[in-house]
Amino acid sequence: MLFFFFFSNNHSYFDASGFFSLGFPIKKWKGSNVNFTTIANYNRDISLLYKETNLTHRWLLTQSLGFNYNYKEKLDMGINGSLSYNNTRYTLQGTLNSEYFSQTYSTDLSYTFKNNFTLSTDFDYYVNSGRSAGFNQSIPMWNAGISKQFLKNKAGEIKLSAFDLLNQNKSITRNTGDNYFEDNRTNVIRRFYLLSFTYNLNRMAGRNQQLPQNMQRMIERGARQFRIGN
Repeated sequence: MLFFFFFSNNHSYFDASGFFSLGFPIKKWKGSNVNFTTIANYNRDISLLYKETNLTHRWLLTQSLGFNYNYKEKLDMGINGSLSYNNTRYTLQGTLNSEYFSQTYSTDLSYTFKNNFTLSTDFDYYVNSGRSAGFNQSIPMWNAGISKQFLKNKAGEIKLSAFDLLNQNKSITRNTGDNYFEDNRTNVIRRFYLLSFTYNLNRMAGRNQQLPQNMQRMIERGARQFRIGN
């Protein structure tokens, strides 16, 4: 279980964030665990609008639930769902107050064969709601790759990755200001392929030390949660 809280206060500006995570194994399924993560952020800002004091209050709340399963360092899979709530309120011009939701549903799967070949794939489905007309879109993202580890202690890895196989990638964000909010759609790279080589230089006590592949993927899953809330 992890819990963090931090804040900054500069006269009328205030920002506070909290992070709570709880994980536990499922006894009947060896190698499996369930994770709950809660993220909260509150921001208060002050400005002058038409010579009057305007306070802006912003809330971001994210709740996620994930399930991970690993079998003998061969099969690794994960399923995760997250819901994010965004709320902005103004003391002046309350008609510009806004709120919207973002949802993300993710799954990933990898299997390591003999000779250290690994096949992997992941799928994310983003759902936007409560935004302006034309911006409440659902976005599917499918990636896949094949890799091989080699050299002493598996220090080297070569990988061929395919990103956005469905060619559906989009960037939709909302910006808020003192007296406005706007939804933006920007051009992003869609389907592309990448050939990469990675060499691990990390050494301890004269030996290469690497995180197990299942631990690496758990860290990646956690990082993907922070993409929510734009």
